Amino acid sequence: MSQSYEMETFNIEPTQPIVPQYIEAEDPNALNLTTLNEEIQQKVNFARQETKNLYSQVDKVKQNLQDANLFEMANNVQQLNTGTINLSPTITLKGHNNKIADFRWSKDSNSILSASQDGFLLLWDSATGLKKKAIPLDSQWILSCAISPNGKVVASAGLNNNCTIYSISGDSMIQQNVQTIFKGHTCYISDIDFLDDSNVLTSSGDMTCALWNIPKAKRVREFTDHLGDVLSLVISPEEGNKNVFSSCGSDGYAYIWDIREPGAIQHFYVSECDVSTVQFFKDGNSVVTGSDDGIINVFDLRSDCPIASYSLQESLNAITNQPTYTASTIEYVRSPMSPKSTVISSSFLDNQGVTSIDFSSSGRLMYATYTDLGCVVWDTLKASVVGKLEGHRDRVTKVRSSPDGLGVCTGSWDTTLRIWSPK
Repeated sequence: MSQSYEMETFNIEPTQPIVPQYIEAEDPNALNLTTLNEEIQQKVNFARQETKNLYSQVDKVKQNLQDANLFEMANNVQQLNTGTINLSPTITLKGHNNKIADFRWSKDSNSILSASQDGFLLLWDSATGLKKKAIPLDSQWILSCAISPNGKVVASAGLNNNCTIYSISGDSMIQQNVQTIFKGHTCYISDIDFLDDSNVLTSSGDMTCALWNIPKAKRVREFTDHLGDVLSLVISPEEGNKNVFSSCGSDGYAYIWDIREPGAIQHFYVSECDVSTVQFFKDGNSVVTGSDDGIINVFDLRSDCPIASYSLQESLNAITNQPTYTASTIEYVRSPMSPKSTVISSSFLDNQGVTSIDFSSSGRLMYATYTDLGCVVWDTLKASVVGKLEGHRDRVTKVRSSPDGLGVCTGSWDTTLRIWSPK
């Protein structure tokens, strides 16, 4: 027996708008939290600015106490003759297919490790110019490389935020023996170097430096005093004091660190613009910085103050009837009366940021690479330009002298490296 049902229809006029159940009214606690975060950020920014002002006041007090600088103390030292630098290119290392990003000498000066944006690390014999090893990288966007003191391990790092450690102890010509990959930085890694055979230091755009232990495959310490991207680091060359290193960054400061201390042991305000490179003097008692304004500054660690400054504009303006740079070819011309020779405008020199610095074995000569001027040779005691290492067809990115002091190497965007030796 079947039954039929009739469904009644109801017309309901809603008295209030229908609101979906998942839409909730604004939470007053969330608004308060946003306001609190903004207030905290404002306080942090204010504290950073106040810290910079206090640092500036401290620097002014130090300047009042400074009684002499390097050039005054070396006033009686004879000046080097311009154009008498006896370095000539002896070997050109060809093998990369893209820009040279970085390179390092081995501790015994017998090898050079180069890193290129072609995605390879190449290990060269510095005496013959022949390739010894080729290491394919996990990322071609490399910014820095390093080789361990014993020469058995190399490292690479760059825009992928990772530091990769490779073993090169095998006999194979092409190898990719990844020993470990250090992950922990939240931004690009700008520079790396080996503290010893078991520890590597990194600097990063996340405003930190880090110490990593290779056998343990972990980060053991972080250095966090910078207030901007950390652009470069260097380990003290002084024997027995390998616990000390220096870093510089876009906050305009150079910091001196001891890995046994939780914070920086010294700091120097350098410039309002980015400080792109840092290097220790040969004795480890001074640190030298190069910034995007083209100024090189020397800071003495013992007196805790700046002792020298090098400016291309001031140097070239100070000399008359001396070699000048030409704006068209960026060449170093011996005769100022040559038709090719012109005086470069101050605006051009002001835009020549310093990208790399190193010294001769005696420390008398300083090699500095600039954005578009190549590698310039300075007399460190007289703040005068005494030469230029020419030969590359594109921007020179790095310059490094060999640990034994017998050679200088330059790397360029023209995909080559050149080794310079005394004639």
